[in-house]
Amino acid sequence: MGDPLKILAIEPYYGLSHEMFLSGYQRYSRHAVEIWDQPARKWKWRMRGSAFHFAERARSCPPQDVPDIIFASDFLNLADWRALCPQRFRDVPCVLYFHENQVNYPRGESAPADHHYGWINLSSALAADRVLFNSAYQRELFLEVVASTLQRMPDYVPPGLTSRLRDKSSVFPVGIDFEPHEKIRDSYRLWSNPEPVILWNHRWEYDKDPDRFVDALVELRDRGSRFRVVICGESFGRMHPAFARASRELGSRIEHRGFLPDAKAYLHRAAKCDVVVSTARHEFFGVSVVEAVSLGCLPVLPNALSYPEIVPPRLHPHFLYEDTPPLGEFLAAFLATPPLEYAEEIQSAVERYHWRHLAPVLDNDMEALASC
Repeated sequence: MGDPLKILAIEPYYGLSHEMFLSGYQRYSRHAVEIWDQPARKWKWRMRGSAFHFAERARSCPPQDVPDIIFASDFLNLADWRALCPQRFRDVPCVLYFHENQVNYPRGESAPADHHYGWINLSSALAADRVLFNSAYQRELFLEVVASTLQRMPDYVPPGLTSRLRDKSSVFPVGIDFEPHEKIRDSYRLWSNPEPVILWNHRWEYDKDPDRFVDALVELRDRGSRFRVVICGESFGRMHPAFARASRELGSRIEHRGFLPDAKAYLHRAAKCDVVVSTARHEFFGVSVVEAVSLGCLPVLPNALSYPEIVPPRLHPHFLYEDTPPLGEFLAAFLATPPLEYAEEIQSAVERYHWRHLAPVLDNDMEALASC
């Protein structure tokens, strides 16, 4: 093992899971990870213009500080950045990490089709030396949509683009620093609440389908199931109507509602819950679910998207639900007879996402790329 590499991580959207990912890798890596970042806001402008900002920063970087590896997120237009940088940066191997992508990110029902950002992702992937996706689900969906989109071009489509992308891409899951979780979860006992507490810790936006979640809770109420609810997902812009409906329909069953910006307060609140539920129509990984399971919650998740990768196959029947029977019926049975015998196994399963285990894997990949 030689000297530590100098890894420059470029993140135009440094917040939430993107910040958690890089700060965790920086802490656990055996290499020297420097982070160039911008605040997590105005994501469209970040994709359009952050390359200009970071190219200027590269121009002012002394020659001795040029890194061995560039590790960029999907919010950077990597093709623009490499073109605008001084030569000493262009020659550095680049890794592009997809937390999400705009090639197949679902649009709201009223949102107009806008393929521009998907083309930025495609150009960035082609400009990268290595492409990493946070789940196999995202990787396969990205490649599938790229292939079908290229077929729509009228002519002059370079052959083999999708194959080239597949050959240089692989899956690397989101790393999480579970050390704060480990300190907190030992303070709470599983399923010790007088009534089971259901956690919703997702964004209140259309792609997480909060209406389906509220429908299921209303059905639970009508069935006479005993439960409480904690709602702490974040909302951007106009509040989703499902939030108001939940307050109106569930009343005092809601123990908490509202985003918890303080990380420690959020972890304590989540650790007090018994079940974490997702009704997502779109999910490339599922950080909020993984965090909740690590804190002791039992998951109730769709048998779709990236979730089958998180839950071990033998546990799918216990924690993953289908479209039929309806979620309310599945959840009622789950609360009545919780699969507590698998609690330790499902918690151990998400332990593999600890940076303690993942950082050495990514470090090895970075060394291999640097030596090419």
